[in-house]
Amino acid sequence: MRPIVLCLTCLVLTTSCETSTDPFIGFGGSGGGIITQAEATGDWSFTLRKTTTLPCSGGSLADGQVLTAHLDVLADGSVNSTTSTWRNPSTNAVLPASGTVRLSDGHTDVHLSAGSGSGAGLELVGTITSAGTFTGTLNDPDSGLLPVFSAGGCEYSAPGTKA
Repeated sequence: MRPIVLCLTCLVLTTSCETSTDPFIGFGGSGGGIITQAEATGDWSFTLRKTTTLPCSGGSLADGQVLTAHLDVLADGSVNSTTSTWRNPSTNAVLPASGTVRLSDGHTDVHLSAGSGSGAGLELVGTITSAGTFTGTLNDPDSGLLPVFSAGGCEYSAPGTKA
């Protein structure tokens, strides 16, 4: 009887300390918890740091470069491509953004176009949290597109914050 009581006590204590919104307690999935449309929508700043995944040659952005974006996230989690934009830090041009933010867990996949008909773009992949932070990477180029900044392709860690 004593082992059963001890086991049940441990289970109760562990359960009472768990504050995650993840029903699988961190196993599987790739998000950070439920977020709202309003929490995902807004002006974002991402601080870029090169990773070693790709060569980052020929025009890649410098470590510490800040990339900004305005995301209008709709009720279904899609990023409104007519009102969402990002600013090219090299030219200051305002360019279109599209993609999705999964509101059930904050998983984010946003495509930053280099302009109409350019065939070049970036991909921002990671997690937005209800606290207004982003954790993830910026890939140059986006899959199937040409690079925007780096001739050989580049991946950046891109922690971000909502303004």
